[in-house]
This record gives sequence, C-alpha cells and structure tokens, in this order.
Amino acid sequence: MRGEVVNLGAGERTENAPLLQVGQLVQLIAARLRDEFAAVRVEGEIADFSHYRGRHMYFKLKDEDALIQCAMFSAANRRLNFKPADGQRVIATGQVQAYTPRSSYQLIVSDMRETGVGKLLQQFEALKRKLKEEGLFDEERKRPLPLLPSRVGLVSSRESAAARDVVTVLRNRFPALPVVLYHTQVQGAAAEQVVSALRAVAEHNACDLVILARGGGDLEDLATFNDEHLARFIAAFPIPLISGVGHETDYTIADFVADRRAATPSQAAELVTPDAADWLRRVERAGNSIEQATASLLSGQARSLNQLLGRLTRAGPPARLLQCGQRLDELHQRLRGAALRLPVPGAQSMTQLRARLLAGSPMNAARSHRARLKWLAPRLGTAAHNLVTASNRRLDVAHSALRGLGPENTLNRGYAIVTGPQGQVLTDAAGVAAGSEIRAQLARGTLHARVRRTAGSD
Repeated sequence: MRGEVVNLGAGERTENAPLLQVGQLVQLIAARLRDEFAAVRVEGEIADFSHYRGRHMYFKLKDEDALIQCAMFSAANRRLNFKPADGQRVIATGQVQAYTPRSSYQLIVSDMRETGVGKLLQQFEALKRKLKEEGLFDEERKRPLPLLPSRVGLVSSRESAAARDVVTVLRNRFPALPVVLYHTQVQGAAAEQVVSALRAVAEHNACDLVILARGGGDLEDLATFNDEHLARFIAAFPIPLISGVGHETDYTIADFVADRRAATPSQAAELVTPDAADWLRRVERAGNSIEQATASLLSGQARSLNQLLGRLTRAGPPARLLQCGQRLDELHQRLRGAALRLPVPGAQSMTQLRARLLAGSPMNAARSHRARLKWLAPRLGTAAHNLVTASNRRLDVAHSALRGLGPENTLNRGYAIVTGPQGQVLTDAAGVAAGSEIRAQLARGTLHARVRRTAGSD
C-alpha cells in the first residue's frame, strides 16, 4: 500500500491526521526508504559477519558514530573477489529497505569492495615480509656509492617537480657533473615503464650512479614503487642506485631494495655528490698543509746542514766550507721551488702512466691475436683436409681387407656353409646322424639334402 506521510504542524489538531493500521504505517515508511535511498554507497568497517549456510551474508557496517544492519544475498555475493571478515573496511553499494516484520531498516548490498588503502597496505606489508625473508633488504648486498660520479642517470618524469628539484640541487652543488634524464611515468600503474627506463640506463652503460625520483603522495600514488617486479629488478640492477621517492615519512619497497634511500628527491641529489665549494675548501686546506709540511721539512734539513757546516768550519779550511754552504743555500732554494711546483710533475707522471696504460691496452693484444689467427686459419684448413684424406685411404684399405676375408669370397671359391636341422653351422660330421636333413649354402643358391651316412675326420 502506498500513501502520503502527513507532517503535523504545531497548530494542527491530531484528530485531523489519517488513522493508519500498523502495517500501513510500516509500508509507508518502507516506500519512503526505497524512494529516498534507492542507491547509496557507504564506507565502514565490517562487524558481526556471518555467511549463512554458504549463501546469504549478514553483517553490520560501523564507524565511530553509528552502525547499520546489512544483508548481501547469494546472487550478489558470488561476484565478490575477496572474502569479507570482521574488521575489514569496505565500500558497500546498495539500497536501504525496511524489514517490515521487525519494523527495522537495513542496507541490501548489491556490490562491495575493499577500500583501496587497506588493500594496498596489506599487499605492501605482505611483499615487504616476503622480500625481507629472501634477503633483498640485507645491507651486505648493497653497494657503496661512488665518491664522485662521472655521470648521473636520473629516472623520473620530465614534467615532475622531483626531476626539477634533483637537477637544480646538482647544478648548485656541482655544476660540472653531467646528468642524463631517462623519462618514465611515475604515477599509477607505471612499474613496467620504470623497469624499461632502468633497463635503458643499464644498456647504455654511460652512468656510474642512478637516482630514482618521485614526489610524495599517498599509498595509491606510490603504488608503482611497491611493485614486486620493479623491486627484484632494482635488487639485480648493475649500477648503484639511490631511491628518492616521496617525502620524509613515505617508505616504498623500492627504498628497501635500493643501495641507498633518500628521504626526498632533493636529498638524493645531495647524497650523489659533495658540495663543490666544500671540495674547493678541502683542496685549499690540503694544499696549505702540504706547503707547511714541506716548509717545515726544508727548515729542519737547513738546520741540520747549518750544524754540519759549523762542525766542518771548525775542522777544515774555511774557504772550502763557505763554498759548500753557498752551494747548499742554492740547492735549498731550488728544492723549495720544486716542492711548490709539485702538481706539474704529477700531471706529467699521469701522462706517462696513461701512455703506458694505452700501450698495454687489451685492444693492442686483440689486434696481435687477430693477426695470428688470420695466419693460422689457412694452415688449419690444409691440415684438416690432409687428415681427412689420409683417413679415407686407411678406410679403403681396411674395407678391401675385410671383403677379402668375408664369407662371400670363400663361397665363390667353391666352399659351402652347411647347417643342420636347427640352423646350426656344422663343422664336425660326427655330430650329424644319418637321415638328418641339412642345407648347404653356396655362392649362388642353397642345396637341401639328407645324410645317407657319415664318415669321421680321421
């Protein structure tokens, strides 16, 4: 029964309200619920779940403020791709209906899904445990970063703020360091694209350090970097890799398997290389230390020489000693000047070492081996041909000898092969009884005969 619900104003008399039976009122409420809440989506936590006889599901959805009774009948729950349980957070879609026997209402669920964050978090923790047990997070397998890389590979999206931050920090700290960007999508289900970009870095073999960078986000935004295939690819990656994904509080599976984790993309850039100004200060301090140490050494040697000069002056001719002292002063000045010019001989030594290294290059050895191989190849072919020819001759001789000894030639000379009733070859007449059937195989054809009598071999 459908009817109209009458709201009573403050001045209206209750006597004017229509008189309804209980069933009629409940039906009116049920109709209003069906109309007003024909399709709703509700997020909440499952409580008091039961799967009645493997068919219909009954449970409550609750949050901090309230709960609602729910029913999901077998025609709908057969489409579920997960097993509901108490404590799960879900999004239920359905219609609010009244249960007239008890005058209560409930949500009739037609579809239900796990909330994304809860499901992703479960997958994240499960994969984290799995890879940790396999040893992919162990510090022993991680490689140290190069002190000063010659070229840095940046795997990120060219449109992302993370890529711009990394490039900006590297340029400010060490402007001469080359950076190669390998573009990839980093949002959504992009794990395979990231793997392809990393594979390109490895195949080019032009970088000795790689930064994997992306800005922050929630668990769904960072799902790409929680992919198992990507994690295993990073673990086996041949180049040291820094994971600079997310913000300080964001952790991904890629962080755990990478050789180094940075809290932000900018910090990853700071870990890649030291500050150029700081390095210049270090070099300057080292130069001052070397100069001071050289001056101290020369001063000490000069004092020793002066002491020896004084002893010689007292013990020998003064003129000779004065000349030696003057010569020592000249040598002292030349030694001091040479010490201050140490970088030039060092560069010359480096050039000489480079020339020696090039002289012993594997390319030179390869060219030498290639020439020897070119000389040996024709000789190998000739030797192989001669060996085959000699083997063929020996084979022909052996074949001729075998034919000469074969039974066919013996039969051609008038001999025969005689066999008994059982097919056995006869070699002794005493073993054959009179009347036995025998066969004699000739060079051409076979004779069947009967033994009339036998004579011994004596």
